[in-house]
Amino acid sequence: MDIEVIYHAVGSVLTLFLIGGIGYVLARRGWFTPDSKALLPKLVTLVALPAFMLHNITASFDREALYHLIYGSLIPFASITLCFGVSVFLAGLFNVAQQRRGIFQVGFTASNTIFIGVPVNLALFGERALPYVLLYYFANTTFFWTVGNYLLAADGGHREKIFSLGSLRQIVSPPMLGFLLGLALLMLNVKLPFFVADAARYLGNLTTPLIILFLGVMVQGIRLRSIRPDKELLLLLMGRFIISPLSILLLSLFFPIPELMRNVFIIQASLPTVASLSLLAGYYGSDPDFATLAVGATTLLSIITIPLIMIIIMH
Repeated sequence: MDIEVIYHAVGSVLTLFLIGGIGYVLARRGWFTPDSKALLPKLVTLVALPAFMLHNITASFDREALYHLIYGSLIPFASITLCFGVSVFLAGLFNVAQQRRGIFQVGFTASNTIFIGVPVNLALFGERALPYVLLYYFANTTFFWTVGNYLLAADGGHREKIFSLGSLRQIVSPPMLGFLLGLALLMLNVKLPFFVADAARYLGNLTTPLIILFLGVMVQGIRLRSIRPDKELLLLLMGRFIISPLSILLLSLFFPIPELMRNVFIIQASLPTVASLSLLAGYYGSDPDFATLAVGATTLLSIITIPLIMIIIMH
């Protein structure tokens, strides 16, 4: 195995952990109040990431590249559908409790495509990976805020519509709007004024450090002693780190896509479960402890799995 591939994979992830470690230490020292903890993801979601997407699309892509984006967008939707079908089958086969069945199925299927996906893929592949990150994000977010929201509500005994105005707002988020605006300008062959492009680039450069600092702050709050594996958690881990990335690999054999796109999709599919899982589980009153356990366990385990998967796909 090429030692340079191992060095790059491990080194890229260690870079992120060094930045995250700063957030962890600062959180331990009491630098972050509840308000400041809420500010970091808002800055990323509403300011930095939309600007990053706008600049990246307009500066790095051309019309010819749009074909690959449109064609490749089918793979994440197919992968997520396949993984969800497997989660439903396993939930019935292993008799997952009704109170946590939706949490299990959503945690098995949906990954943390923004707050871990963006910095990891940027570190591993560079800025050219970001459009592919957003394609997977769109499919992942569509699933989470429609089918996922419905299942989590059902766990708590609530009835929710699969499609609603609220779910549409979550899908068409500021980062996605930045992505779509960049595509529109590209299609119309409109160039941004240099001062607007520079402003978008400077704001976009905040994305990775803010996200990783925020993750360090969040990890500081995870109680390791509370992580006790049971059958549901072990099955969920298998879904996140084995079945989901394998589904991308399998689909790419039948529907060939560019190598970089495939690798980004594999990384996106193998990330920790979506962080909003515990938030919605608490909101609907199902089993927030299990949801928090799933988020915490998959996040910590990704320290090992991300370099391993990177080494495998780059070999």
